[in-house]
Amino acid sequence: MNKIMFDILLLLKGGENWDVKRYARKLFKPYSIIEQEYRSLVYDKYVAENKLTKKGEQYLNEHKIDNAVILAAGVSSRFVPLCFEKPKALLKVKGEVMIERQIRQLKEAGISEIIIVVGHMKDMFSYLVEKYGVKLIETDTYKVRNNHASVYAAREYLRNTIITSADLYFNENIFQKYAYDAYYCTVYREGITDERGIETDIYDRIINTFYGAADTWITLGYAYFNERFSRNFLEILEKEYDYPKTMQKFWADIQDNHLSELYMYAKRCHGNIIYEFDSLEELREFDTSYCNDAQSPLLRQIANTLKTSENNLKDFKPITKEDLGRGFTFTFEQKRYICRITNDSKIIEINRYDDKIQELVNLTESFISYYDKTLPLCAAENVISPFANMPLSMGFQERYIVGNTYSYLEQDNFIGSTYLLPFYQMISEQCFKLFGAKYSDARTLTGMNCLMMVLTSLAKIGDRILIQGSSAGGHASVKPIAERLGLKVGEVPFDYEKQDVDYEKLNQQLHNEKIDFVLLAPSDIIHPFEVEKVDTTKTTLLYDASQLLGLIAADLIDNPLKSVDNMVMFGGTHKTFPGPASGLIMTNNDELHSRLETSINPIYIRHTQMHQKVSLLFAMIEFETFGRAYEEHIVELSNALSEELEKRGFSVGKAYDNKYTSTHEVFIYTDKEAMDRIYENSIRFGVTLNKKHKKLFRGYGIRLGTQEIARYGWPKDSMQTIADIICEISFPNVDDGKVRRLLSGLPPKKIQYTFDDATEAYFKRFI
Repeated sequence: MNKIMFDILLLLKGGENWDVKRYARKLFKPYSIIEQEYRSLVYDKYVAENKLTKKGEQYLNEHKIDNAVILAAGVSSRFVPLCFEKPKALLKVKGEVMIERQIRQLKEAGISEIIIVVGHMKDMFSYLVEKYGVKLIETDTYKVRNNHASVYAAREYLRNTIITSADLYFNENIFQKYAYDAYYCTVYREGITDERGIETDIYDRIINTFYGAADTWITLGYAYFNERFSRNFLEILEKEYDYPKTMQKFWADIQDNHLSELYMYAKRCHGNIIYEFDSLEELREFDTSYCNDAQSPLLRQIANTLKTSENNLKDFKPITKEDLGRGFTFTFEQKRYICRITNDSKIIEINRYDDKIQELVNLTESFISYYDKTLPLCAAENVISPFANMPLSMGFQERYIVGNTYSYLEQDNFIGSTYLLPFYQMISEQCFKLFGAKYSDARTLTGMNCLMMVLTSLAKIGDRILIQGSSAGGHASVKPIAERLGLKVGEVPFDYEKQDVDYEKLNQQLHNEKIDFVLLAPSDIIHPFEVEKVDTTKTTLLYDASQLLGLIAADLIDNPLKSVDNMVMFGGTHKTFPGPASGLIMTNNDELHSRLETSINPIYIRHTQMHQKVSLLFAMIEFETFGRAYEEHIVELSNALSEELEKRGFSVGKAYDNKYTSTHEVFIYTDKEAMDRIYENSIRFGVTLNKKHKKLFRGYGIRLGTQEIARYGWPKDSMQTIADIICEISFPNVDDGKVRRLLSGLPPKKIQYTFDDATEAYFKRFI
């Protein structure tokens, strides 16, 4: 017996006269397959004379569905304003309450035991017990967890069980009394969809799921858990329930992660049978009675206040889905309004506002609130001081200049560019002071833009280049960029024990082969490379020092510009160097400089984002005074944090010289489960860090960075608290209260290593 044969039995059981074409249409299968499977049923004596035999009846009875669980706990925040007054499931659609319609359809299909999981406005469902004989189960996690929690709340009832959502509307009764195996209702969706698409085998078993596809079958409607599925699902959910990453998962997300154990079949349905209303607008399209009178006191009051009818009020949205107490917005006469209400759903105020302005306010508030609260341990981010931030609002952004310190020609330039040139000249002077760079170029926009500009300006199609592989800590974008530019790419030999380039093997390769460029772009690095060991007699060294620019400028690690001539050093200026997100290219080689100088601008970059360049200059001036102390504090904190983590049992990365780190980065080696656990809990508690899956981390690990917390001047002993936090979030069962207490005990975020307010005051009049 297979599912197609079983579905044919169901149709016969339901009184459908045998007709191969009609059956093929209902089951979405070719005539030939339906005909073939029907013959198999006849041959196996499940069917005779187009009717079920006793054997067929007995087989169906062995596959009876026991009960149904209706999920009705959620808030349905997108259904403002009606969700303030009653659960969406209790709305009438075309004269019938949605959840009552489902209860009736289930009973008509022969499902008598019905369990409803309630949470939000749970008391409003009580009448269903007496009216229909259903059972109510309460859950109090509906505000913080997704629908897996409602399924879990009903776990003692999960056997051969239908799982359906209370806010679904079925035009036809597609519930069934018998089922071959676990299944999910599916419909065909034309065009691109954000819904969960499926791939099945010939018998409709789901073998893959995906999102963002076009013209595909999607899961929509109810599902059926048979005993196999229920048992396996609960076993997995018991293990993963307390994982932070589980909290926001739908039960189907859990299935996706364990599809081999939690497989289902597709129950294919016509697209006009299943409806799910996510908003009032969608409900109005289906039931026009909601256009003029939604039976909502809130809507009536809004309409009366604005002296209009309800159908002129449109596009309702919550201000935030997480906090309905902040109110909702809507459109009237092409203007956006905001409505704030009390806890008992009474209107406080209705104000008109610009939709985009309010959206910007909400987004900005969320951004600032989030980053104010985070523990910033991401090795790729930093903050700039108020002093360096000032030029970003001084009007430089709108101005153009062609050329650089060394190639500026007034007659070929924009009028007024002479007022911009001195800033470039000062940048060149600061690059010489900080890096010993004879030539510098700050016209690029970011570190990655530097990389592309250097390769585009210096290399030609067919050139051979060796790069640091991503498994060795190299930046993952280097290879696709180099290949896109038509370069032949190989990898630099790497010594994983020393965490450094294998210079002997590399130089031997450079001696034996024609290699045009060696590009080192360390993203993960605790042991700075000794790049002066690279033989550049016949090759050009390109060194992306984005992670290390500040350490090099402070003379805490070797500066290759002082010892290697045939090279270009470049990188982003917002990591250990605490400037804006900009780019910087430097060299002491006349010929390389000439090729870069005449290519970058105006050929590859027209507008150089001058505000960033002036901000970078301010940061350089600041760095000249405070940089060394700041960079020393970075390294002090990263080693202190490494030591504290090791005391707590973590396997912490060390360079071959047995030093923890010479940079801002800290490596923690873990297994995959611990890595994922730390990462997911970091999202939950606002700890910014990176997880790593690469050979440099012995397989799996976590990368931390101390450059931002050092910028706040956090003391060395605060690393004990940070190590305690990392330790706590590595546990399977996190003590939420303890983590939050530890986070609240960290020092304030006030930027140090910068000029005082008096210095800033000199410039305030220009802002």
